[in-house]
Amino acid sequence: MGLSDGEWQLVLKVWGKVEADIPAHGQAVLISLFKGHPETLEKFEKFKSLKSEDEMKASEDLKKHGAVVLTALGGILKKKGQHEAELKPLAQSHATKHKIPVKYLEFISDSIIQVLQSKHPGDFGADAQGAMKKALELFRNDIAAKYKELGFQG
Repeated sequence: MGLSDGEWQLVLKVWGKVEADIPAHGQAVLISLFKGHPETLEKFEKFKSLKSEDEMKASEDLKKHGAVVLTALGGILKKKGQHEAELKPLAQSHATKHKIPVKYLEFISDSIIQVLQSKHPGDFGADAQGAMKKALELFRNDIAAKYKELGFQG
């Protein structure tokens, strides 16, 4: 399931574009997630009251949280699969405190792909998309394994 060096290069190249404006990308990813899967909004106490896309776009808290999410994910992606140390506290908090099902991680992965496609079509062709999908799947599978160790069936 691992990625080749070439695939990691594709992932990290497009991730460099994300890092150029993490807040805007994070905001776009969360809006995509909440619009595509409104049930996920229930896991975010701070954002439950945001009903429209305009309200979401106006929320500084949503933008800040999007930046936190993508900053953490970027740190994991840069480890090229050697992310045990970064993954453990993330799995712990998402399993025990936030109770985020693995399915929701799949949903946000899809949102990340959609946002990258719309914001960076020239840098996110089929090869880069395939590599990013593999990297996000690796992340989800490893989170799911940690969830299991923690006794969380999410």
